[in-house]
Amino acid sequence: MYPVDSSSEQQHIIDDFLQLWSSVTDKYYKLLCATDEEDVKNCEAIFLNLLHHVEEKLTKSTCEEKEGDFVIGKTFSVAECICAPWIQRFFVTLPYFRGIDFESEILGKLPITKKWMKAVCARESVIQSKCPEEEMLDAARRYYVSFVSPGAPGHL
Repeated sequence: MYPVDSSSEQQHIIDDFLQLWSSVTDKYYKLLCATDEEDVKNCEAIFLNLLHHVEEKLTKSTCEEKEGDFVIGKTFSVAECICAPWIQRFFVTLPYFRGIDFESEILGKLPITKKWMKAVCARESVIQSKCPEEEMLDAARRYYVSFVSPGAPGHL
């Protein structure tokens, strides 16, 4: 996991990535909290733009390592530990409340990010600690979502 003997370069890559990831999760919440379709479209565009920045960061960090699907290569780091629950939420809540097919509509444009997210989700510890989907949806209904996008299968 979090590399105990990580170099300052690896630590910098992780810290830099997590700083960007904080912006991604902030915009994800704004996308869930959108109150009309125009707001949804604006938030979705910004969310997608931030994920393009994630794509750039993953491209740079994996190019140096040449191997592995994670932020610092083969090592499942604290970056993945922090991001895993968010990734799981994206796959569940965005299709349900926003009618966004996260995998094809968003990740279809971001092949390295898609590979990374799939690797994170395939990790046994992530699978074992996954929140049940209905609990994710209930929490989103309770705290964030007051508008379901037209065509989305979700309900309040």
